[in-house]
Amino acid sequence: MTGNKYKIKTPATSANIGAGFDCMGLAVDIYNETYAELTDETGVRVETDADLPKNETNLVAATVLHTLKILKADFCGLHIKQINNIPKTSGLGSSAACIVSGVMLGNVLAGGRMSLAAVIDLCNELDGHPDNVLPCITGGVTAGIVDRGHVRYARVVPTGLKVLTLTPDFPLSTALSRKVLPATYSRADAVYNLSHSTLTFGALATGEYSLLKAAADDRIHQPYRKGLIENYSEITAAVRHAGALCVWLSGAGPSIAAFIDGAFDERKLAEAIKPYKKWRYRVCGIDAQGAVIRPINR
Repeated sequence: MTGNKYKIKTPATSANIGAGFDCMGLAVDIYNETYAELTDETGVRVETDADLPKNETNLVAATVLHTLKILKADFCGLHIKQINNIPKTSGLGSSAACIVSGVMLGNVLAGGRMSLAAVIDLCNELDGHPDNVLPCITGGVTAGIVDRGHVRYARVVPTGLKVLTLTPDFPLSTALSRKVLPATYSRADAVYNLSHSTLTFGALATGEYSLLKAAADDRIHQPYRKGLIENYSEITAAVRHAGALCVWLSGAGPSIAAFIDGAFDERKLAEAIKPYKKWRYRVCGIDAQGAVIRPINR
């Protein structure tokens, strides 16, 4: 098994689109690149950012090892190199990208025995829900559920839209972001989110983007989390004023994302957020391909 080297490119993702809490997400054209090979040298070696583990506790490495164990693949050593372009702890799916990279690399290093469906199910099991890992694997916009341990999903690639991402220079712990959510919700809030998430995906699937302004609203997580994010109200107001079709809190935050089209005024946005020095924005395309893995010839 030693000697084969592979590269995987995994896109960033934005989850919880509008009212699609823990079930709807999309992939954008910001990518991590990860290289992996099995070696004859005992142990795990990881080349990565200074603030990340360099051993088997590294999330990509741990996921590769877990996948190899599931597939009962024998090996001696593992070498991984990471090039991380997705901002960490930002709400743009950096952890999901690591999990997808680890499962897909582990699978191909073991001979590619897992089907795409099995890869998706394992990634979902490791991440806890499909809203990030699913679009990372498939690309596009996805709506997914878990049915008796298996992910079932619909996918669409909207045309004529771009995704605006706004990321501050401070992180937000997912654990803290989860902690502020209530344990129960009213029937009215549940119905509100069910109806709005359904209309959001329908609008993206049919191209009726004028519906997004009303459809992509949420009562499940954004009202509780926005207080954790400095200048959240000012930034979202600036995005709307510049002509965004809709705005949402990306994943657990602190990043904010929006759908935009040709009518969006980027100069107006840049001027409006100038006083908020901690924030940076980026106009992204929707990634339609998802994670791509290929062998590296020596």
